[in-house]
Amino acid sequence: MAQNKNTTEPEIQVAETDFYKKVENSFLKNKNLIIGVFALLFLGIGGYFGYKELYLKPKSQQAENKIALPQNFFAKDSFQLALNGDGINDGFLQLADNYGMTKQGNLAKYCAGLCYLKLKDLDHAIQYLEDFNPETDELSGLKYMNLGHAYADKENYAKAIESYKKAGETANSDYYSPLYYKMAGDLMAYQNDFKGAKEIYELIKRDYPLSEQGANIDADIAYADAKLGL
Repeated sequence: MAQNKNTTEPEIQVAETDFYKKVENSFLKNKNLIIGVFALLFLGIGGYFGYKELYLKPKSQQAENKIALPQNFFAKDSFQLALNGDGINDGFLQLADNYGMTKQGNLAKYCAGLCYLKLKDLDHAIQYLEDFNPETDELSGLKYMNLGHAYADKENYAKAIESYKKAGETANSDYYSPLYYKMAGDLMAYQNDFKGAKEIYELIKRDYPLSEQGANIDADIAYADAKLGL
């Protein structure tokens, strides 16, 4: 047994030596590629943190300092000033353009959409609301509700209904979702789509029975049934 052990050890060592030589040769042949990949990874990681700390963080602070004034104009129904600023300070449009990658710049897009909606400039309202990226379910519901209002004012009722439904889905709220769904159902009834309206009303009754809309939805279901001859 000892003799067998002595004869196999050199074979293993030779095999291991050959293996590591192959690895070494492979690395030498491809070292430029391998080093390049690691360098790109290093630069990518370093670039991300540099962008975040040296560029995005200061930009966010600047936008946070600037957004208060147009918000104040908006609260006073001075929508043109809120959009365009007062000639010295930026409005929502400048904030959206210059700081759109920040949280405050993103919010400025939503606020700009609301201003245009109030001013009945519906195409621009839709443009800025669509460009807004909501960070919470509540903001998502508000985004699609206001898009629904904009499309309804344009008499594009199909898109309005779609937006109200999306508001109900994305709000994910026992309070707001039935409200948005009710808007969709009522607009469908207004368009004489009583079958579709009934489906929405029944969804509210089933999923949100404790909401204000759910507590009173039987009357809407009965109305839809009457129109459908049921």
